[in-house]
Amino acid sequence: MIRWKFTFDKDEEQEWLNDYCQQGWAMVSFFIGMVTFVPCRPGEFIYQIDLLPGRGLCAGDYEGYVEFMHDTGVEVLQRWGRWVYLRRRAEEGPFEIYTDIDSQIALYQRIRSMFLWALGLIACCSINGWNLLFQYPESMAARGLAGFYLVVIALFLRAIWRCAWKVKELERRRQ
Repeated sequence: MIRWKFTFDKDEEQEWLNDYCQQGWAMVSFFIGMVTFVPCRPGEFIYQIDLLPGRGLCAGDYEGYVEFMHDTGVEVLQRWGRWVYLRRRAEEGPFEIYTDIDSQIALYQRIRSMFLWALGLIACCSINGWNLLFQYPESMAARGLAGFYLVVIALFLRAIWRCAWKVKELERRRQ
């Protein structure tokens, strides 16, 4: 079964994957919002999503990360850029990658930084679209392109804001 889910919220997507697993559907792959599921025992797996350290879309030591996860009984299902989809059998007990507040804060700061980087890239790419709109204000294509860029920029700004909010919330809990 294939389902569409494209979100800029790691926690929302992780919860969605775990809800599907509770209903007897295990994620096996992801590509640009299309998630493939296969039947499983309800609640057989626990899913986590992580963002590898790195810059932009380039991850750091992926091979070392996979080896470490494998050694701890975690299956690395899918990598998409720096996003990594992980799962572990529920029978092995609770599964959380980041259990302390400081590491959770660092994760959301990494996510926020990646979204800021992507927002800068989108902003640079959108310059030609904005130029077209100003040169041809009556053009439906130019309007559509500008509207597309506005939606994408708004999505990234929302994701950046949510990460900043989560960092603040975690910092309050730490005190």
